[in-house]
Amino acid sequence: MEAYLQYRRLRKSVKQSVDSDKVDNSRNVPSDTNNRNDIEDVNFAVSDPQNPQNWSVGYKIFCTSIIWLLTFVTGWASAVDSVSLDTAGKDLHVSKIAEALATSMYMFGVGAGALFVGPCSETLGRLPTYLLTFALYLVWIMATALAPNFTAQIVFRLCAGVFAAASMSIYGGSLADLFDVHERAWLWPFFALSPLLGPTIAPIAGGWIVTYLSWRWIDWVTLIISGAIFLFATVFLPETFSPVLLSFKARLLRQATGNDCYQSEHDQQSNLGPKLKDNLRRIIYFLFREPTTLLFEMYLTLLYILIYGFLQGFDYIFTRTYHFNVGYRYTSFGAIVIGILLGLPYVLLLNFTFGKTSKSDQSAAPPPEQRLGPALFASPLLPISLFWIGWTNRPDISYWSDLGACCLFGFAVMALFASTYHYLLDSYGTNAASAMAAVTFIRYFASGGMVLATGPMFTALTVKWTLTLLGCVAAVLTPVPWVFWRYGSVIRGKSKWANK
Repeated sequence: MEAYLQYRRLRKSVKQSVDSDKVDNSRNVPSDTNNRNDIEDVNFAVSDPQNPQNWSVGYKIFCTSIIWLLTFVTGWASAVDSVSLDTAGKDLHVSKIAEALATSMYMFGVGAGALFVGPCSETLGRLPTYLLTFALYLVWIMATALAPNFTAQIVFRLCAGVFAAASMSIYGGSLADLFDVHERAWLWPFFALSPLLGPTIAPIAGGWIVTYLSWRWIDWVTLIISGAIFLFATVFLPETFSPVLLSFKARLLRQATGNDCYQSEHDQQSNLGPKLKDNLRRIIYFLFREPTTLLFEMYLTLLYILIYGFLQGFDYIFTRTYHFNVGYRYTSFGAIVIGILLGLPYVLLLNFTFGKTSKSDQSAAPPPEQRLGPALFASPLLPISLFWIGWTNRPDISYWSDLGACCLFGFAVMALFASTYHYLLDSYGTNAASAMAAVTFIRYFASGGMVLATGPMFTALTVKWTLTLLGCVAAVLTPVPWVFWRYGSVIRGKSKWANK
C-alpha cells in the first residue's frame, strides 16, 4: 500500500515537473538531469522529497522499525526450534543430535541465501526483495509446522532459511539508503539489538511453549508473529533504494514526454546475471584475501557460534548441574538479553566519545577506526565471561554466578557486534554489501555446524573444558580491535575495496 502511494507521489512530482518551468519543453529535458550525448541521466534534485535521504527523521525511523521487526523475527526463527530437540526427536523417531539438524539447516539456508539477496535487492529494489522472500519464508515455516516426518522437516527448515536471508542480510543497505554516516552512528546500536535479541529471546518463549503445548506450536507461534509483521510491512514499508526510484522516475518521464532519452544509471546496469557474477567474485575475495574481513569474520563468527552453542549448552550448564526444567533452562537466556540491553548505552556513550569530529570540519565523518571504541574495552570481557561460566559451573556454587557471567557475556557480545559491524560498514562504503555477505555466509554456516557439535563437545569435554577451549579462542582474538584501532588506516590503504 505504501509503495503504491509512493509511486503515485513520484508520478505527481514528475507531472508537475513536466508542466512547470523545470522542463525545457523544446528539448523535453528536466533541469535536474546531466547531459551525456543522447542520454539524459535522471537524478533527484537537492531537496527532492522523493529522495529517501530527504524524508523526515520520524518517517525514516518508522521505516527502520519495520525492517528491525523483519530482522528480529527471522532471527527468532533461527533459534526457537532448538528448544524442542527432545520432544520433536521422539515424535519424529530420531535422536536429539539428529533433530539438531532442524536448527542447523535453517542456518545453512541463511548463509547460502546471503550470497544472492544483495544483488537481487540492488536490481529489483529493497521492497520486492524483502516482501517476496518473506512471503516464501512464511510458506516454509508453515510447512515445517505441518512436517509429516524428519526428512520433510529439515528440508522445509533449509528452505525457510534461504528465504529468511534477505531480512537477515540486507538491512545494512537499507540503513545506508535512509541515513547518512553521522545519523547511522546513533541509529545503528539500536538496530544492532535486532539480530542479537531475536535468537536470544526466542529460546525463552520457546521453552515455555514446549513445556505447556507441543513442539509444533513453536512453528505456529513463529508463523503468527511473522505473518503479522509481514502484513504490517506490506502496508507501510516503502521502497528505499534510490537507484530503483530513479528508474521509476525515468520511466515516468519517458511516458510523460514521449522522449526515450531519459535514463537512470540503474536502467543501464540492471541485469541481474552480471551483478550476481560480480557479487560472488567479490565475496570470494573478501572471504579469503581481504585481511579486514578475514579477522572480523572470525570475531563475528565466534560471537554467533557462542550464542547458538548455548542453545544446547544451557542443557549442560543449567539442567544437568542445577536441575532446571526446560522452561527455566531457557529463561536463563534472559541474563544474556539483560547484558545485551545494558550494552546499548555503553555503545552509544563510546560512539559519542570516540566519534567526535574536529570543530573545523563538523560535516566530516570520523575515520572507521573510531567505531571500534566500544570493542576496545569489551574484547577482554568475552573470554572472562566464558572462563567464569566454565570454572564456576558446580552444584556447590549458586547458579546466580553463571547467570551473572551470562549477563557479562551478553554485554560483551553487544559491544563487539555493534562496533565491528559498524566498522565494516564504514570501511567498505558501497562495497559493504559484499563484505557483509561474506561475513554472513561464514558466521551462519559455522553457527549451524556448532549447533550439531555442541552436544558431543559438552559431553566429551564437560562444561568446564568446553568453555575453557572457547574462552582461549576468544582470548586469542582479543587484540583484533586494538590492532585495527592502531593500524586500520594502513590496512585499508592497501585494500582495493576499502574506503581510503
